[in-house]
Amino acid sequence: MKELPKQDPINKFRNINGPLTIIFFLAWLLIQCQPKEKNIVSTSSILLDETSLFNFEDCVSDVEFIPLLAPKDSLINLSCRVHELVVNDKFYYASRCHNDLSIHCFDLAGNHLRSWNRKGDGPEEYPSLHGLMVENNDLYINTGRGTIVKYGLPAFEFKEQIQLGDFDFVPTVSFISPNRFLISSEPSGNERNKIFHEIQLDSKNSKTLPVSSLPYSGELNPGLLAQMEDRHLLSFGLSDTIYHYHEDSTTIYTTLDFGDKSIDQVDFELEGGAFMEKVLLSQNYAFNTGHISISDGTLKLLAYGIQKNPDFNRDDLSTFPFYDVFIHPDTGMKKIAKALMDVRNKSYSRDGYFYQVMQQEDWQRALDKSYFGKHENKLLQSIQRLTDEEDPIILKYKIAF
Repeated sequence: MKELPKQDPINKFRNINGPLTIIFFLAWLLIQCQPKEKNIVSTSSILLDETSLFNFEDCVSDVEFIPLLAPKDSLINLSCRVHELVVNDKFYYASRCHNDLSIHCFDLAGNHLRSWNRKGDGPEEYPSLHGLMVENNDLYINTGRGTIVKYGLPAFEFKEQIQLGDFDFVPTVSFISPNRFLISSEPSGNERNKIFHEIQLDSKNSKTLPVSSLPYSGELNPGLLAQMEDRHLLSFGLSDTIYHYHEDSTTIYTTLDFGDKSIDQVDFELEGGAFMEKVLLSQNYAFNTGHISISDGTLKLLAYGIQKNPDFNRDDLSTFPFYDVFIHPDTGMKKIAKALMDVRNKSYSRDGYFYQVMQQEDWQRALDKSYFGKHENKLLQSIQRLTDEEDPIILKYKIAF
């Protein structure tokens, strides 16, 4: 049996390990109401409802299944519900369930190239791992503790430790330039907090963006970023607005409308347990979970509750009604598909494609439900190539409108 790590106190609420934790976090988060930001005008609104539902196979034009092939008889452990992935000319993968926090490099066919590990509390080590970035043969590790550790590739030699500022927790970091980073910080207290900041290393200045979180949103998604060339999109749990940040300017990129499944403001007055039962467990409401990515102009979000699941089981997270939402903001076209993975699984993007890490339980559930339809044989061929059936498979696909 694979050993699970001792939990990092700074991340005790972020490694979501069960349905009940999700329920309480969502209920706690949902009892707060989010007014619109002032002085920012929306230019478009996207209606998200059952009329845009499709099977996965009817959303995509191209699908690949890429097994991550660990060397035989190695001690490399890749099976983990909480992981990080970078996609460029290679795959860089790190799992966060195991004590070593190793980083593994694969070619785009899934063949293992090398692994690195400098976990520790020393001056040239990383004490924890909450995100990876690769830029110009440099690998950046977000420690989550207000610092980034930079290494050179492929030798993984230490280059520098970058101080982001005095933040209790920094869940998300995105690269603007070697001297500029965009980050989200953990909200504090029970008030709305401005959680997005641009950090300028050369001037040692930081700029806080005019986007406020919900109270307690840090317990689920305090702030997530999607990079599109030299600009960023900003999202967080329950926000009906996707923001755009470019050249020191914050504007609204698009707004989301869940129609008659939008949360009724009267329900925000309910006590936590009653609210959880009526809004979350009833499946009567729909909302944005905060997950966001964009590829070649196609926006991807993860929403909850677009349609009820008749097999819903509050003790089984895989039955919660999560939906992948694909939007082309320029045309307003959208497609919505039942999500195979849940809020613990990020989506990644590059060159018009989206990528997701499927662990064994994910692809087994996909086979049980015939989720991939006519593409299922490709998945079966990929499974046969795995060195170990517990190792992950990268799902790569392009959306067709």
